Amino acid sequence: MPPPAAGRKPRSGSLKVPATALLLLTVGACLVVAEAAYVYKWTDDQGVVHYADSPPPGHKDVEKLKIESGAPRPETPPPGKEKKEKAPTASDVNITQAEIQVKRLQKRVDHAKQVYEQARKNRSQGEKVRLGSERNYTKYLDRIDKLKQQEKQAKKQLDQLRQNLEQARSRLQKLREQKAKQDQ
Repeated sequence: MPPPAAGRKPRSGSLKVPATALLLLTVGACLVVAEAAYVYKWTDDQGVVHYADSPPPGHKDVEKLKIESGAPRPETPPPGKEKKEKAPTASDVNITQAEIQVKRLQKRVDHAKQVYEQARKNRSQGEKVRLGSERNYTKYLDRIDKLKQQEKQAKKQLDQLRQNLEQARSRLQKLREQKAKQDQ
């Protein structure tokens, strides 16, 4: 090692790093940080949209948004300036209730159809089983009568639910038509 120049102290343990390597290392670190930039977006119970650096605890519908480097971050409007959606009208509420009723009735019809099909199957299988004596034949007829009654009752229930479903669908259609006329 050459002797130190006049007025300079010798460096002990110094590391010489070229300026370009230092610049590349700094830029690389910035890119890693920029790639990992995310913002979380969610809407609260009042319909206000929020953005934050971390998701809110216990909130289910959170959208994770990737922020591109140099892109502006979405801003939450100041309090009192939030965009509020218009309140649902009575027509909207009636339509929603009618849609819910139609869905419930459809599920009940589907279930009643399964019950009816099972009752038919039970009756059909019951008619095939017949044992020899007259006493057994009387029991057989009683059992078949009960199975026929169950099938008849299931069919009646299914028909009633189908009728209710058709009425609910008709009401829903009328409500939608009324809403369309109001919107025009």
